[in-house]
Amino acid sequence: MLDQAFTIGGLLSFLLYVAGIAALIALFLVLINVFKVLKNVNEIVERNQGEIDHTIKTLPSIMDNAKDISTNVNSISNDATKLINDVKPEIEKVVTTVGSVSDTVNGITRKVDDTSLKVSNTVMNVSDVISDTAKTISLSSNNAIDYFYILKEVAKTLKEVFLK
Repeated sequence: MLDQAFTIGGLLSFLLYVAGIAALIALFLVLINVFKVLKNVNEIVERNQGEIDHTIKTLPSIMDNAKDISTNVNSISNDATKLINDVKPEIEKVVTTVGSVSDTVNGITRKVDDTSLKVSNTVMNVSDVISDTAKTISLSSNNAIDYFYILKEVAKTLKEVFLK
């Protein structure tokens, strides 16, 4: 039996048979895994059958609500677009007006600053003049009182001289 010769055709046939057997074994293993997955999916579906039925029953109303929401959003979007287009010129006018008001306020602020500086300087000058005047009056009144006392002494001395 060992004397038989191998031919290339026989060798190729043998390799094809081995490859076929390997493919069948791999297919069998894949089918076993597919059956396990299908079994798990079937168990999950059976456990959640109530929720699935409820979801299937409520799906049409959910779709109707989604359609209504989509319609409302589209309507709001169209209204907003129209409103923006209608208001755009007024907004541009407001922006221009705000710019000119800002310029006017800046000018007024500068004038108020200049005026407050001038008022402050004037108040300081008036205060200095009043202070100097008060000092002068105070000194003058002291001198007048001194003169009054001197006159009083002179009158007293004259009185004593004439009465003697």
